[in-house]
Amino acid sequence: MPHLPEALTRLSLPELSGTLGMSLRDAERELENAPGRGPLLDATYADTHRFPAPEWALPAFTEAASGGGMTYTPYRGDRPVREAVAHNVSTVLGVPATGAADVILTPGTQGALFVALASILSPGDLVLLPDPDYLSTERMLRYFGARVRRIPMIWPDESETGRGARPTLDLDELERAAAEKPRLMVFSHPNNPTGAIYGEDTIAAIAAGAREHDFTVIADELYCRLVYEGERFHHLAALDGMAERTVTLLGPSKTESLSGYRLGVAAGPKALVDAMEDVQSVTALRAPAYAQHLLSHWIAEDGEFLEQRLVEYQALRDATVKKINASSVLRVNASYGTAYVFPEVLTGATDQAIALALKEKAGIVVNPGYQFGGAGTGHLRLCFAQDEAAWDAALDRIIDVIGSLA
Repeated sequence: MPHLPEALTRLSLPELSGTLGMSLRDAERELENAPGRGPLLDATYADTHRFPAPEWALPAFTEAASGGGMTYTPYRGDRPVREAVAHNVSTVLGVPATGAADVILTPGTQGALFVALASILSPGDLVLLPDPDYLSTERMLRYFGARVRRIPMIWPDESETGRGARPTLDLDELERAAAEKPRLMVFSHPNNPTGAIYGEDTIAAIAAGAREHDFTVIADELYCRLVYEGERFHHLAALDGMAERTVTLLGPSKTESLSGYRLGVAAGPKALVDAMEDVQSVTALRAPAYAQHLLSHWIAEDGEFLEQRLVEYQALRDATVKKINASSVLRVNASYGTAYVFPEVLTGATDQAIALALKEKAGIVVNPGYQFGGAGTGHLRLCFAQDEAAWDAALDRIIDVIGSLA
C-alpha cells in the first residue's frame, strides 16, 4: 500500500472508526463490494428511464456535437451560453441581472463545489456546515484542511405541530459559531438529505452572520426549483449585501434528469468566479463542451416540464411517507423539496447493518445516514423518484428487511 498524502487520508474521515469500526470510505467500500440480491434497485438516485430529460436535451446536444458548438470553450464556459444562463439564473434567484462574467459552467454541481472551495479556503480555516448535510461536503472541506463546525438542524415533530412545522437550524448555535470568525459557511438548500426548506428567519440569520462577521457563503441550491405545495423558497443571494459574498450552485442534473451530461453552474461575485476559473483551468479544464449548449434551454424552456414533474414526484413522496409511517420500524417527515426522504430507523440496528441487509436481502441500494454527518446516524436516505410499481414493492421489502433486524 503506497503512502497516501495527508489530504487524501483526511478525505476518508478516519476518526469515524470509533463509531463505524472503520473509516468512512472503508465502510462505503464494504457496501460497494457486498453481494446484492438479483437486479439491484438503486435508491440513491432517480430512475432517469422513468423520469427522462426534457425533449430539447438530446437535439441540443446533437446539434452542438454536429458542428453547431465549440469543441474547446473558454475554461469558464461558452460565452453566449453563459449570457443566457446568467439571465435565467438571475430570474430564478430574484437578483438583479448578472452578466456572463459572474457565471462559471462546471463538470457537475459537485465540480462547482470543489472549485469554489479551492478558491476560498486555506488550511486551518473554520467552516460552518449544517448537520446533517450533503454527503460530500465535509469530505471536501477536510481534504482542503478546513476545520468543520457542525450546526444542528432542528425539525419539530410533525405529530405534535402538524405539516406546517418549519425545519430550521439551531440559530443560537449558528450565532455562537459565527462569532468565531469562520471563513465560510456551506449549506444545501433544500437540505440534502432531509428535503427541508429553511424559513425566512433562518436565511436572514445566515445573512446577518455573514455580514457582521465577514464570511463567504456557498449555497447549494441544486433542488431549489423542485419544491412542493407552492412552498416559498428564500434565496440567500437575494438578500441585502449577500450577492457579493454568496456563491450559488445550481444545475440541471436532478430536476431535469440531466446528470449524464455532467453540467453544473455557479453564480457569484466576478472576482471569486475568476478564481474558480483558475482552479478549473488546472483540473477539469471546462464543462463538457457540447453539453454546455443544453444550458441555453435550461430554465427558459422548462415550465410545462417542471409542472408535470412536480405532480409526479409529489405523488411518489406522499405515497412513500404514508407507507413508511404506517410501519413500526421507520418514521419520516415529509420533505418540502428534493426527491428524497430521510426516515429514522426505530429498530436500533446500525446504519451499516441496515444498508448491507437491504442490498443483500432486498436488492436495494440506499445511502446510510452516517454519510451525512453525526445527526444523520440512525437514518437512511431514499430517493423516491422511481417507477411507481417497482417502488411500492421496494418499500415493502425495505420495511420487511429492517423489521427482521429488530
